[in-house]
Amino acid sequence: MTTGNSNNPSKVKLNIKPDCGNAPKRELVKRLSCYFASNDIEKAMEFLDTHITWTLVGNKTINGKEHFRTALQEMRQNKVRELTIHSIITHGKEAAINGEMLLEDGSVFGFSDFYEFTSAKGTRVKTIVSYLIEKN
Repeated sequence: MTTGNSNNPSKVKLNIKPDCGNAPKRELVKRLSCYFASNDIEKAMEFLDTHITWTLVGNKTINGKEHFRTALQEMRQNKVRELTIHSIITHGKEAAINGEMLLEDGSVFGFSDFYEFTSAKGTRVKTIVSYLIEKN
């Protein structure tokens, strides 16, 4: 695993295996995960469809870009110290990522996010389904 990847757009320590660098949707999912982890909300907003739907499984569903922004702002107190990405898989209009987040308070969460883009080109995110579990 590579630590502190130079392509990391955030201030969060990033652990990820190197790749060929020729997968634009994979790179976008990685960047979005870093933006979310580092609370860089405005950069993340650039890649979201106006009518985005974000389902936090077992919790709630958020509809629309402005509600998405508000939800991220409410989560700012959960500061991520380290983001580990185990895998990112893309195919057609879809992508999936799984990994772990170490928060500043020492808690660790495992996560999986499933993305659907507005088109196969993969420049705007239409839906995200997120699974999050605290690890003991």
